[in-house]
Amino acid sequence: WHYIPVEGRYEVSEELTAALPRLLEKLVVFSVVWGAGASTDAASRVKLDVYLRERLTELQIDNLVGLPKHTSVYDVALLLEEKRWVGWMETIATFTLSPKTEFHDIIVPTLDSVRYMWVLEQLATHERHVLAVGPTGTGKTLNVINKLMNGMPDKYGPVFVGFSAQTSANMTQDQIDAKMDKRRKGVYGPPSGKKYVIFVDDVNMPQREEYGAQPPIEILRQWMGHGGWYERRSWEFRKIVDVSFIGAMGPPGGGRQVVTNRFLRYFNFIAFPELEDASMKTIFSVILHTFVEAHLPETLLPLCELLIDASIKLYNSLLKGLLPTPAKPHYTFNL
Repeated sequence: WHYIPVEGRYEVSEELTAALPRLLEKLVVFSVVWGAGASTDAASRVKLDVYLRERLTELQIDNLVGLPKHTSVYDVALLLEEKRWVGWMETIATFTLSPKTEFHDIIVPTLDSVRYMWVLEQLATHERHVLAVGPTGTGKTLNVINKLMNGMPDKYGPVFVGFSAQTSANMTQDQIDAKMDKRRKGVYGPPSGKKYVIFVDDVNMPQREEYGAQPPIEILRQWMGHGGWYERRSWEFRKIVDVSFIGAMGPPGGGRQVVTNRFLRYFNFIAFPELEDASMKTIFSVILHTFVEAHLPETLLPLCELLIDASIKLYNSLLKGLLPTPAKPHYTFNL
């Protein structure tokens, strides 16, 4: 993406262009990981990591690519300016939590959130549609909303749309139309000089109608296929420009439907697997250390790590041992 100029955001520098021959192999590997491999689950990522390293060795370019040996290919980012691999957490400033922050407002950056939101930003700013998929409780909605509100370039404005079982096509169309300004006859979009990123949460929640379609999804698919939709009173075609979509959905079941591939084909998928233990530890360590330092004796600080490790171990044991059953369907645990 760094070699694709974005109007009003950045141009490709001569220095970066000159460095391309030396970075090409690294860029190809990085692109395979986050292009083809972004939609994989946790188990498949381990397999892809092993396979990629074996193929690079067979092709005798493993030294040229220079992947770190004791970490996953998903855990490192490519710093173009320095022409080297670094851990994703090194690409952001050190996070400090204020003790005055309300608990429901706390968002701690983790390895997972940093890498997924970086990929999402690259896709969204190049006007590619993104679909965040994964189980409930993996931070899809929270991280996407935080990114759109606080982490995007100024020219990108967020529009939030939530789907439910009762959402209709008319409601969806009206909600999006209400945010648009008239550019010229038959053409609508964000205010001049702006672009909208429309976030649709719970994409697969709408109920199916008599013939198996989900009307709210079909109206969005009409925009993606034809660039707009018909105004219902005048029957005039309304073209909508300078928008891109980000969706989030969980696996089918519990009211969530299977979505037609005719709609899914427009999206780049980013999978959000269950949080890794390291990410959970990062989140709880920041919160607990901040609380203890602010309100309790410092002598308790060494106990924080022990308490967090024990809590994560207990949580993982509950996931394995207390599975939901028809008699106890409430046995579902997430963060």
